[in-house]
Amino acid sequence: MLSLSPAKWTRILVPVAAGLLLLAAACGGDDDDGGNGDNGDGDTATPTAPADELQPQPVVPQDVEDEVTDPVDGVLEISVNDLIYTVSNLTAPVNETTTIEVTNIGTAIHNFRIAGVDGKWNTDDDDAISELLSGGDTGVVEFSPTLTGTYTFRCDIHPTSEGGIIVVG
Repeated sequence: MLSLSPAKWTRILVPVAAGLLLLAAACGGDDDDGGNGDNGDGDTATPTAPADELQPQPVVPQDVEDEVTDPVDGVLEISVNDLIYTVSNLTAPVNETTTIEVTNIGTAIHNFRIAGVDGKWNTDDDDAISELLSGGDTGVVEFSPTLTGTYTFRCDIHPTSEGGIIVVG
C-alpha cells in the first residue's frame, strides 16, 4: 500500500489543482454568442447584456449571513476557511474603487471571483484574484462597480460551496 505524508500529498495535489484550474479557464465560455446564455452552472443570463443594466446574477453557493460587512477606508477584508467564506454579505459604493483583500486561513487552495455586469462567470467583465491562494496567502482585487445592484462572488475552485454577495449602492 502506498503511504504518503501530508507534505508529499500537498506537493502532488497543488500542481494538479493548478493545472485543472488553468484547463478549466482555457476551456472557458461560449464566445460565438450563439449559445443559450447558460454560464456553466445551470444559471442563465441574457446573452448580450446592456452596458447600462446589471443582469441577473448567478446563484450564491453558500448561505448569505444577515450581518453586513462594510468597507473600512475603502478596504473590505475577508477570509476563506477551507469550504466557506467567513463573511458573505458585503457592501461597496458605486463609482468608487473598493479594495478587497482575501486571506486564506485554511489549508485548501482558493481564489476569488466577482461575476460582472453580464451575470456570467469567467467573462471579461469579472473582477478576480486569479492566483491561487494557499494557506496563509492574501490576494487583492480592486472592485470598481459603475452600476448599483447585488453582485455575486465565489471561489472558482469550490464553486458549489463558497461565495456570497456584494450589494453596491
